[in-house]
Parts: sequence; structure tokens; C-alpha cells
Amino acid sequence: MTRLMWRLGSTLAVIALALIVTVALDSCAGAKPPRDPQVGQAFRVPYRLTETNHFLVRVRINGKGPFNFLVDSGAPALFVATETAKKAGLEPARNAFWTPIDRLDIEGGARLTGVKVRVEDPYQLVGMNALGLPGASIDGILGFTILARFRLEIDLTQDRMTWTRLDYEPRDPPVPERKPGADNQAPVGVQAMNAIGPLAKGLAFLMGKQPEEERHPRGFLGLEWSEQTGANRTELRVEHVLDGSPAARGGLKAGDRILRINGRAIGGRKDAHAALAEVQPDDAVRLLVRRGSGAGAHELRLTLTAGEGL
Repeated sequence: MTRLMWRLGSTLAVIALALIVTVALDSCAGAKPPRDPQVGQAFRVPYRLTETNHFLVRVRINGKGPFNFLVDSGAPALFVATETAKKAGLEPARNAFWTPIDRLDIEGGARLTGVKVRVEDPYQLVGMNALGLPGASIDGILGFTILARFRLEIDLTQDRMTWTRLDYEPRDPPVPERKPGADNQAPVGVQAMNAIGPLAKGLAFLMGKQPEEERHPRGFLGLEWSEQTGANRTELRVEHVLDGSPAARGGLKAGDRILRINGRAIGGRKDAHAALAEVQPDDAVRLLVRRGSGAGAHELRLTLTAGEGL
């Protein structure tokens, strides 16, 4: 009887172990990729509205840049101009339509990893750069496969968009099968974009190119603010300080009210932008802030060292 019970127990143990292994394998096979830690976060993305009413934002590709990218929901994917790809050290894939990039950083803190890009010069880049209409060189296009990962909020009275990261990964546009002896064919949407390029070049030859504005490095402090209007004056209140940023290292905290920047009185967002317009990386930025409220309110003098922004 004891031997029979021992055999029965051994059999049950083997069956239980097999079930555990099967469940584990099934879990691994159906496991989803880890959720991006930025999902749900909102980012304040600085933008530039060009003379042609196009939105430009600045990005880095694999740490290289910054580059000016057009925000264009009508473009099917992420495009990088051939010259920009060379500057970023990006080698186009030889036997595939898309080229993978390790990391795409968008000014304001948004970051994407493992995305695909098409290295070529669609007509928006060719034509607009040839004509010089935006007043700045366009290095690439942020199209649907990038923008669909965010909820974009645009208020033209503000100098920044709000991009909120979604838990959504769009599919790449379909690429037709490669025919024997033919180069990789572009999706229909991409072919339509490229068809206008030669026409834009011809217009540029006839009209001439507008002068391009110079690009200067931008100082980075790492804070977000809002205007607080009271009975007597408008104050600039710090809403958020990015971890590890120059603002955080300099001692600035959320809730502080900025009174002066480099000796200049600050009565709102417009004054702050003017005071920081010429700040470059490594510049010292002197702040006079009021911390606390009521009887506990006091003024502090802080010095921040600007970092390198996009």
C-alpha cells in the first residue's frame, strides 16, 4: 500500500511539473513587450510656427542633432533627409525599405526607441528647402507612425505643444513586394509625396531661395511654468522641475514664483522668454524667487548653469 501511494504521488508530481512548464511556456509565448515607462506622461514640446504656418520641432537621432523636423500627420511615416542621415551617422538599410534607429529624442523630454525611418528626400523637404520658405532648413518629417503614439494638444497662444504618450504602437505602412530585378518599391503614399519633388525644384529655380535663419544652440533649464494673475500683478509660478535638470541642481522647486531673471523683473511668461532668449549652454542664469506663502514666504537667490538643449 505504501509503495502504491509513493508511485501515485510521484506520478502526480510529474504531471504538476509538466503543467507548470506548459503554462510558463504559454505565458512567454503570449507575453507582450514591456510597457514604455513614458506611457501616460505629458511633455511640453517647444515648437516654431514658420512663415508658411508649418510646425517645426527639434529632435535628436541616436544622440546626434539637433535637427528641425516638420510635424505632418499627412505623411505616412518618419522621414529623414539623406544629408541629415549622414550627419546623424545613420546608414540606410540596403535590403529593406525601412531603416531602424535606436533612439529618437523630441525636445521637451519625449523619447522613442526602436523606431523605423525612411531615408530619402520627399517633396516637402526638397521643395520647401529649395525655396527657403520656412526660413529654416527642414531635416526630416514626423509623420503618422510617430505622431500616432501621442495625443497632441496645440494652442497657438502658447509657445509649446502638449504631447501625451499613448499606449499604442502603429503599424508600418505596407510596402509592396519587391519585383525581381527592381529596387524596393515605396508605399503608394510615399510615391505620391515624391512625385511633386521635381516640380518644387523647378519653382525654386524660377523664384529663387529665401535666406535661411541662423541656428544657435539653446540653453536648457528643465522647468515648466504658468502665469498666476493676482489683484496687483501677474506672477510666473514654477509648475514642474525635471529630475536631474539644471533647475533641479540649482535648487529650484515647484511652487516657486520667479521674480527676476538675470536682474530683469519678471511679470509673466513674455518677460521670462525675453530674459532667456539669448541664454546658451553653460551660461549662468541668476534667479530671484519667492518660496512659500503667507507669513512663511521668503525670497531666495539661485544660480542655474544652463545645459545643452535641442
